[in-house]
Amino acid sequence: MNLSVRAWLAVVPAAAVGAALALRQPAAALVWGLGCGIGHVMVRSHFGFASGYRRLLVQRDPVPFYAQLLLLVLLVISMTLVLALEPFTGLQPKLLQTTLTLPFLTGAFLFGIGMERARGCGCGTLAATSHGGAGVVIALAGLVVGAFLGTLHGPQLAVLPQPRLASPVGIDLFGLAGAFALQLLTIALVVVLLVRWTGQAPWSRLGAAEASQRRSLYGGAATVALLAAGLLLVTAEPWKVLWGLALSGAHAAQALGWDPQSSQFWSSPRGLALLESPLAWLFNQAVLVDLGLLYGAVATAIGQGSFRLAGDTPLAWSDLARRGFGGLLMGYGGLLASGCNVNGFLGGVMSFSLHGWVWLAAALLGFATSLRLAGPGDRAVAMQGGR
Repeated sequence: MNLSVRAWLAVVPAAAVGAALALRQPAAALVWGLGCGIGHVMVRSHFGFASGYRRLLVQRDPVPFYAQLLLLVLLVISMTLVLALEPFTGLQPKLLQTTLTLPFLTGAFLFGIGMERARGCGCGTLAATSHGGAGVVIALAGLVVGAFLGTLHGPQLAVLPQPRLASPVGIDLFGLAGAFALQLLTIALVVVLLVRWTGQAPWSRLGAAEASQRRSLYGGAATVALLAAGLLLVTAEPWKVLWGLALSGAHAAQALGWDPQSSQFWSSPRGLALLESPLAWLFNQAVLVDLGLLYGAVATAIGQGSFRLAGDTPLAWSDLARRGFGGLLMGYGGLLASGCNVNGFLGGVMSFSLHGWVWLAAALLGFATSLRLAGPGDRAVAMQGGR
């Protein structure tokens, strides 16, 4: 089939879904479109989180992580502008703040392990559906199940007697300008430490192939930042991934006979409203972003002619089990830790909260621990893919 024909076959359904959503709720159509755009960009640019951590820790290649930091800088700038213009626009964005507890730290650590085992993060697993194959399907199923289980256990763990530390929020301590400057200085310090450890700056000279890959990653990060800023303007809160998967898991469990009244969270008025009908699921903004990202990723691969329903290579049962277990750990740990890379790390830092940096440290520790436990052969295979 001609490439342009495949591209149109991928775009037309997205436009049709957007038009149908707009008839009921225009904002939902915008969220859907932005989600599709993120999926498209992640596939085209090969931008991701887990692959960047792996290359940094295994190969001391900081370029993918520098792309993540570029995304972070642009999101911090976006949030600062939205807050500064609040008196004129009336838009009051939600700033994320999470109490630092043992379940939070454990959850981020488990997410890091799961990310390494599943060969991708939350949004990376959604984008990896563009490869096809059973591995990503099982990892995604594990994510959904794990996130749902996290909603069942999270409230119970939160009330256990334990040390608690309210995560400091820079905007409360230093004002908007001071918090903005502090986050940029922190990011600059991370870059300095990476340059000293790896010997490679974000602008270092590279070979032609490496330079092209760096441009793709940086361009992808900048475009994802633009789309995520769009989500901030439409939804008035940072982009999130795991919550949409948890809600999808709850709807699936209810369809299979699970009683929401048995859950502390889902039996609340808010929880019951979220489970009220299929439309309550479909028009949830987090669900729409996830569905859009998944569709955008698969549609882009179809348009490129690279999508394979069965994947590129068959996977052994042990690898399938590892990816499913990784997805389960990611979903469960992420719900305990207030999100994944997107909501826990990016959302925390762009909200000027310390918990975003703490999340990253705990998740990287979990990722490094899983790498340490993996055999040399397993690490070599893992370097061939993942997001």
